[in-house]
Amino acid sequence: MIRVEKLSFSYPDTPPALHSIDLEINQGDAIALIGANGSGKTTLARCLNGLHIPQEGQVWVDELTTSAPTQLGAIRQRVGMVFQNPDDQFVSTTVADELAFGLENLALPTDEISQRVEDALAAFGLKGYRDTPPHRLSGGEKQRVAIAAVVAMRPSYIVLDEPTALLDPQSRRHVSALLQSLRSEYGIATILITQLPEEAARADRLVILHQGRLYGDSSPSELFAKSAELRNLGLGLPFASSLASHLALAESPLDLDALVDILASRAIPDAAPTWTPAQLAPLDSKKLTTESLTHFYDENLPTRHQAIVDIELQVSTGSILALVGVSGSGKTTLAQHFNALLKPSRGRILLDGLDIWSQPPAKIRQRVGLVFQFPELQLFAESVAEDVAFGPSNLGFAQDKIQHLVAESLELVGLPLAGFGQRQPLSLSGGEKRRVALAGILAMDPEVLVLDEPTAGLDPEGTATLCTLFERLRDQGRTLIIISHDMDLVGRMATEIAVMQEGRIHLQGPTRSVLCEPAFADISGLEPPSPVRLKSALQKRGLHLAGDPITLEETIEWLAPLFSKQP
Repeated sequence: MIRVEKLSFSYPDTPPALHSIDLEINQGDAIALIGANGSGKTTLARCLNGLHIPQEGQVWVDELTTSAPTQLGAIRQRVGMVFQNPDDQFVSTTVADELAFGLENLALPTDEISQRVEDALAAFGLKGYRDTPPHRLSGGEKQRVAIAAVVAMRPSYIVLDEPTALLDPQSRRHVSALLQSLRSEYGIATILITQLPEEAARADRLVILHQGRLYGDSSPSELFAKSAELRNLGLGLPFASSLASHLALAESPLDLDALVDILASRAIPDAAPTWTPAQLAPLDSKKLTTESLTHFYDENLPTRHQAIVDIELQVSTGSILALVGVSGSGKTTLAQHFNALLKPSRGRILLDGLDIWSQPPAKIRQRVGLVFQFPELQLFAESVAEDVAFGPSNLGFAQDKIQHLVAESLELVGLPLAGFGQRQPLSLSGGEKRRVALAGILAMDPEVLVLDEPTAGLDPEGTATLCTLFERLRDQGRTLIIISHDMDLVGRMATEIAVMQEGRIHLQGPTRSVLCEPAFADISGLEPPSPVRLKSALQKRGLHLAGDPITLEETIEWLAPLFSKQP
């Protein structure tokens, strides 16, 4: 058992991160830990295996305490940790060596190490990457390696800090199934930090932190039923629970199957009128164009790898293009060509009709801003304000303009200068770092903004803030390119979608037509948005309704007539 008693912890010059936390975790528990960005989730996770030592209170792991330095080694063998950024854990030059590293430190027999490495490669779909350097993998592939390396050591408890934030839905399901098997076969407890309500709903226990305090510790069904309270905390609900709440249903289902049962049994089929979505005005002018764009990694070496192939893409001015596909499909490689971080092996990229490589790269990078998957890679200054000011300072802007841009950009991302300007960037939560990195790009006033998994690790309030910001930027005539595995976000934000698979674009077009394409899941390897899956499930139950909603708001409007005559 992990026993947390009156745990309090503070970082220097910041508000307390944790206040008097009491918590018990038993072997085999499946716990989801949720809370707004900055609520103390990662701090608590690091206290569980002794990376942080309580300033007040104690953490006990079985009979060991993290307050005793001589016991920390044994504690960390029992409590495995998967960090938000997998690069923080990599020490080896190949994936297989990375999986073996921890096992070797446990002094396991060579045969057992080999077998566990093979099991982990198979379980996480990594056999094809056995000899690949971890740093050459995509963000989602790196995360799978980091999880596999910890799982291979079979600790008694595994703490996972948003491990699926960068994974595609299929990979998330694999992780969920593997964690379930570890609990059932080995009695390993899992403590999963997540911002995904559907993922949290599958846990046995839901632990909620709010401003460093323990707000709730109960079953997901009990806590997610408190929809108004959770929204006040800046948290979201599973799609099924949220839709049921908006339709004023008595039940609070946690998953789509339970929701479909309720809807199919209570709906009034002949009450549904034809529903038509609002139409967006067509966008004609092209901001960014690729022509036969191809890129090889290690082009002149025997290990050369073709990452993207013959990409033909046109991005309209003032549009929001979503690049979607499974991990490793080439999305990030393509995105890094747009601002001249990568040079094509073949083909070209045009910005307003001109080849970007006919211009100085610095000029292109001012016009096309890129926010990386891991925002801490972009943060380096002593304070948030200095970090955001770095870009416009390098562009030679006047000091008063820089100060205005810094304040405006931080306000736009929901981190006001007064509260965050003097904070150290690397002391922030993962979601806050992501927003600071975005503010640093916005301060350069780009025409095109490329965002690689911009909402990964953000709480619902932070995501809503960014969505509002993206819409405002689009209304200003700027062009956005968003990489995401979150199809509900894509349905809400994107005007156009390009689906990538194995380095090629296999499907592209307006958002609704792409997401409602019957073959979307087969082509992309992704799940359609929840509303699309809901309509499909209702059709299988004999409830055929006109219209193709792709957002929660559209679904509420689509279904409301079916319940308007309910007593």
